[in-house]
Amino acid sequence: MSVPIGMRLRAAERRAQLLGVARRLFARDGYRGASMESIAEAAGVTKPVLYQHFSSKRALYSALLANDLGRLTEELETGFSQAEGNEERLRRGFRVYLDFVDRHEDAFRLLFTEALGFDADFQRQVTEFRRWVAGRVATIIAAEAGLAAPRARALASAIVGMAEGAAGWWLDERRPLDAGELADELAGLAWKGFARFPGGGHEPDVTVDPP
Repeated sequence: MSVPIGMRLRAAERRAQLLGVARRLFARDGYRGASMESIAEAAGVTKPVLYQHFSSKRALYSALLANDLGRLTEELETGFSQAEGNEERLRRGFRVYLDFVDRHEDAFRLLFTEALGFDADFQRQVTEFRRWVAGRVATIIAAEAGLAAPRARALASAIVGMAEGAAGWWLDERRPLDAGELADELAGLAWKGFARFPGGGHEPDVTVDPP
């Protein structure tokens, strides 16, 4: 969001603009490389204005993580809730995730590459998101493969890791596949894997409440 220098914005609009600029600079320069001074300059504000909204670079980075993880969580929850069955729920989850990565590459790199190398609070925010997604996927696995909770959670965590790894490769390779095509491939791989368990993904669809 580019705003002419000196233009006055409402507090919420200014905060959103500062988050957008910071996201871009953190993704480009890394946490250590981006400074409050460079962020303020890129946003067309003075450092005191930036500090009015965020007390430190750490506070700014933490706010970015919370904002982007919250947005991705909402989009995934909407996708899951709109599905009519567990196979579609899985496919929608992959599709929503990759669509988010496609539209918000800076946010993805911030969340799943930059954040993991820093302090425990940043890591905790990302870990809590991963656990939430794994919990939703585990309910699908439990319903379709009839596995006990520990086994379902272990496989769900692996599927979450598969999604992150595939998304990173997809971006690094400059999106050689359509997002929908890749989502279908990943969902199909995961769904077919259920065939080795009793039920094999072919039992009547049962939705289990998230743990």
